[in-house]
Amino acid sequence: MKMKKALCASLALVLAAGCSTGSASSSKKSQDLYYVFTSDLKTTDYLITQNAADHDINDNIVDGLVEVDAKNKYVASLAESWEHNDDSSVWTFHLRKDAKWVTNTGEQYGTVKADDFVAGLQHAADFKSATLSLAAMHIKGLQDYADGKTKDFSTVGVKAVDDYTVEYTLTQPATYFDTLTSYTIFYPVNREFLEAQGSGCKLGSPDANNCKFGQPTEPSSVLYNGAYILTSFVSKSEEKLTKNKNYWDADHVYINNVNLVYDDGSDPASTVKGFEQSENPYYQGVLLAKSDNFKDYLEKYKDNAYTGMQDQYTFGINFNMNRITYTTTDKTATQQTDARAALLNKNFRLALKYGLDRVSYMGTAVDPSIAATALRNIECPWNFVTTTDGTAYGQLVEDASTLKADLSEGQDPFYNADTAKKYIESAKSELSGVTFPIKLDLMVDESSKTLVAQASSLKQSIEASLGTDNVQIIVHPVDSDTYEKSAYNSTGPVDADWDISTSTGWGYDYIDPKSYLHIFCPTDGDILRQNMGLEFEADGDAQNTAAIAASGLDEYQKLYDAADAITDDQDARYKAFAKAEAFILDEAIYIPVQARTASVNWRISREVPFQGGYLQTTKYKSRIIQKDAITAADYKKALETWQKG
Repeated sequence: MKMKKALCASLALVLAAGCSTGSASSSKKSQDLYYVFTSDLKTTDYLITQNAADHDINDNIVDGLVEVDAKNKYVASLAESWEHNDDSSVWTFHLRKDAKWVTNTGEQYGTVKADDFVAGLQHAADFKSATLSLAAMHIKGLQDYADGKTKDFSTVGVKAVDDYTVEYTLTQPATYFDTLTSYTIFYPVNREFLEAQGSGCKLGSPDANNCKFGQPTEPSSVLYNGAYILTSFVSKSEEKLTKNKNYWDADHVYINNVNLVYDDGSDPASTVKGFEQSENPYYQGVLLAKSDNFKDYLEKYKDNAYTGMQDQYTFGINFNMNRITYTTTDKTATQQTDARAALLNKNFRLALKYGLDRVSYMGTAVDPSIAATALRNIECPWNFVTTTDGTAYGQLVEDASTLKADLSEGQDPFYNADTAKKYIESAKSELSGVTFPIKLDLMVDESSKTLVAQASSLKQSIEASLGTDNVQIIVHPVDSDTYEKSAYNSTGPVDADWDISTSTGWGYDYIDPKSYLHIFCPTDGDILRQNMGLEFEADGDAQNTAAIAASGLDEYQKLYDAADAITDDQDARYKAFAKAEAFILDEAIYIPVQARTASVNWRISREVPFQGGYLQTTKYKSRIIQKDAITAADYKKALETWQKG
């Protein structure tokens, strides 16, 4: 499944629940799909971005070596077959010979070949892909090339054995590497076409100012080998995809046209209204609790509305461990320093964790009666992986945690005002020289009624639990562009203009706990710079390095490294990663809050259940849209059948 960095909360509220690839007959007819997008496409250079809004499009226009089927299995895509050596340190993929590159007009450009995967990884390294660490930690020699220690890409562990065979040599054995190749940084690119997009696109000589590859407003600036071709993108207006008739698996693409219109999130009922419109009706509507007509809609669609199950994404609360930008604040210099010191204190963070009423928080976004079903108490989904004796990974984390709490999904084991007060008193005794109350800035997108309501709920419960003489949450409503620049589109700590944030979401991209837990690594973790206000250790100044140590992240790195070093005993590896995750939870370095809201929210839909990719809401291949709304009974029956499968 694709990793979704900083998946925006407004998007999380309106996108569909996951569905699964089924064996749909090519004789089935599907309607065109009409729906919304909530954040602009920034680039179609799928090799360098990790932005959720980019993946929503890029997942559809280019395929990888493998893809996910109905039962969450990784199956053949551009690779027909693959194998590995005895210790899983060398992987060989054999490509299908009928996969074609096409232009935005559908004209065939060439066949997808092994060198395209070599060129793709080199381009990703040349342009410092936002997900480079994901590949560099696995591919031998890639980090040295990216760091300039070698300019010879042939030293990197990827090579075209022949036109239809690509081989990867890894830094260490990885039994899950085939699942990793479904992610976009391992996608191919045609070398000739890439280098024709400007002198700065030449492999080995990158210059972003002179490379036009992947310009979203120019669909001709990329080639396509996936199920769809991008035919139009207009900022904050429309996104359109058209079926690729030369697609190798065109028989399993049923939606001919995908038409998305921009939704700024200001109207919680917008998708239901779109669902009801007579012309080009939306394929689904999400019944948001903040809609003035929520109860009326729920009654109107009582035979059609259904709730889903938790998906693979986890959203939570991040703390700015070393805030350096204070454009959006009313705090004095002393209050700024005191807040930084408080957030580096374990007991202060635990006070916030136990003082937050997450059920009420979620009840502002969904029907309060189902609010608890969205809660997640660890970063990884509970049953993400299991040991050979069937023990769920979540149980391993619970066993390793010192908090002695029930960490299972769908309930809140932490909210307790009395416990929160004990932690805040401990924090006050440890924070000598710090003046209370601690004021914490929380930025929110003012255009989203749901996000504003959630921010208000967070403020209310924490201040009620801890007392405003101890903690005050200062909510700062800002415009969407300012909000996204400080969150989803942040380029580093300088953009993190807040003390606490709820704008982080993450999903796995390969089947190993490392996929979730690497994001917290102080050496190269994916959210460290964007959502924790820290630079990597090698680049940080003394204050930054001290913040990493004080927060406990350096100790976490040791636990993470110990787990990742275990390559010959999967059970031991899972238990070691569970120990590392338990440390993150026990230290409250980060607070998991929820799965994606849309995965459990009430919705009405015209989509045939469980036909698209497993929990894959952004990929349109295999999905089927029918004319009439499905019934809740139909969904329940389909769910039961899918679960048995």
